[in-house]
Amino acid sequence: MQAMEIILSGLIGILAAGLVNYFCDTLPAEPTTGQPACHHCQTPQAWPDYLALRRCRACGKPRSWRTYLTLAAGAALSVWLWLYPPVKMGYWLGLLGLIYFATVGIIDLEHRYIMMVVILAGAALGLGLGTHLHGLTSTLLGGLGGLLLMGAFYLFGLLFARYRAKKLGRDDGEEALGLGDVYLAIVLGLMLGWPRILVGLLFGILAGGVVSFLLIIFLVLTRRYQSMTVFTAYGPYLIFSAFCLLYLPGVITMLTGQ
Repeated sequence: MQAMEIILSGLIGILAAGLVNYFCDTLPAEPTTGQPACHHCQTPQAWPDYLALRRCRACGKPRSWRTYLTLAAGAALSVWLWLYPPVKMGYWLGLLGLIYFATVGIIDLEHRYIMMVVILAGAALGLGLGTHLHGLTSTLLGGLGGLLLMGAFYLFGLLFARYRAKKLGRDDGEEALGLGDVYLAIVLGLMLGWPRILVGLLFGILAGGVVSFLLIIFLVLTRRYQSMTVFTAYGPYLIFSAFCLLYLPGVITMLTGQ
């Protein structure tokens, strides 16, 4: 019986990952039509071709590697979630959270921005999930804490961006921290509650800083580094931090002592 359940959960995970791919393929389009298009030539794809993962009929190029990686990760995470569901969340609510996290993280990595429609959906999910996990008061305080803390970092980032533009002699529009990251911090604050959002933001920012530092070292060693030109999308790191706190009880105990 358990073997059948594992197979079923893996199939559910593939379907969930397919939904993530669809969101990531269609939501960033301007204007959003809901029709998936080729990543290479932007030609709209017929639904049978899109669902069957066929090559683009217009340019002949295959689907992106992200499509297949997401499907594989979806199956693996779904099986893991089925076998070890997080406390209070359970399998289905946990799967819904993973779909949201994956959508936000992938879009931010690929397009360097966090969409307002995704933030609004996350706020609704965060309010419901947070209230279920730790009550309404902690949920609202967590959202407020996320706003104030990440808002302060955002203002500091604006000052750094102005300094950078002055040093470069031009303003290229790059920001150390985007306003979408502030909105995401509110959503994650609702999910994590107070005071766990403090740990979530700190861990996420530190993770982003470590990866950025390693990237700078790599660019220096390969002689491709230019001062003040390395920026990173912080959304995926904040998502990773929230994932650890919500889905991995051992991490919660280690970081919060609760």
